[in-house]
Amino acid sequence: MTKTSPRNVALFGGSFNPPHICHTLATLWVLQTQPIDEVWWIPTFEHAFSKDLVDFSDRMEMCKEATSDLQNVRINSIEKELGGESRTIDTVQALRGEHPDRAFWLMVGADILEETSRWKDWDGLMELVHLIVVGRRGYDRLETTAGVDLELPDISSTIIRDALSQSDYESIQAWIPRRVLDYISRHRLYLGKD
Repeated sequence: MTKTSPRNVALFGGSFNPPHICHTLATLWVLQTQPIDEVWWIPTFEHAFSKDLVDFSDRMEMCKEATSDLQNVRINSIEKELGGESRTIDTVQALRGEHPDRAFWLMVGADILEETSRWKDWDGLMELVHLIVVGRRGYDRLETTAGVDLELPDISSTIIRDALSQSDYESIQAWIPRRVLDYISRHRLYLGKD
């Protein structure tokens, strides 16, 4: 009996607060251009840099809505199971323990490369995963995966949240998957304080 090779899984962690079209575009690009079998979206449970987030369960549901039309994408709640402040190296170590048959890759935006000094044991993390860097307008691509110059639109979750706080769904409807925007509207997320 021949031994099967590990399945290649790209881990895509983030606040997803809310998930937007660049998240889905990056996922599709990775699935179609990299040697990846699946992409696992991993919403942050508690942000290591103290960012204010809507409830984890809402972000999980929005991620499910954002990826509902994509094949080979899973939403993974490992960071809630680990609890506390989310650190990528801890997440990867836990996933490697649970799934020894997987080879893990890490998807990051080019903007993240400027923050790696703030990450817990970035060098150790790079020994555990293969890195996929997705280009983003306004940020230098310090590294690439396949020498491809992909540059996603510069869509900011902060600008999206600001518009949502004023119930301005129209100005951002092209930036958020329709099902996510419907979920936000139904659950009245991100509204400004009275």
